[in-house]
Amino acid sequence: MFTIRKATPADLEPVYQLICDLEGESLNYSYFTENYRRNLEDSTVHYWVACHGEKVIGFLSMHVQRILHHVRLTCELQELNVLPEYRSRGVGSMLMEQAEKLAKELGLEEVELTTRNYRVRTQEFYKRLGYEQTHLKFVKKF
Repeated sequence: MFTIRKATPADLEPVYQLICDLEGESLNYSYFTENYRRNLEDSTVHYWVACHGEKVIGFLSMHVQRILHHVRLTCELQELNVLPEYRSRGVGSMLMEQAEKLAKELGLEEVELTTRNYRVRTQEFYKRLGYEQTHLKFVKKF
């Protein structure tokens, strides 16, 4: 059975591995650690982990924001990943349900998220959950 719970400082290592897997590269561990710890203390950031027993198998982050062109608070889901061997078993849906539940409790206007163009299965997953593509994202690296 899978469970969802709030992430804790003790989850740093498995969350780091999940995010490195998501990004396809090893991230700067020092920066990651600092951001993870600060965000755990930030009341506008919500981190959840999915577990199989005691093993962390998934992660989702939600950032509540005040955006000027929205009437109410909104949020962005910024990272979602599930270990490959646990995908297509409902874990991602459970994490999404947790985020949507909190969004409704907080009276948020909407949930926003982005995914990379090549992640076709991920896009199909979001569409199955009722999300629609409304924007294109542009990025300029410095």
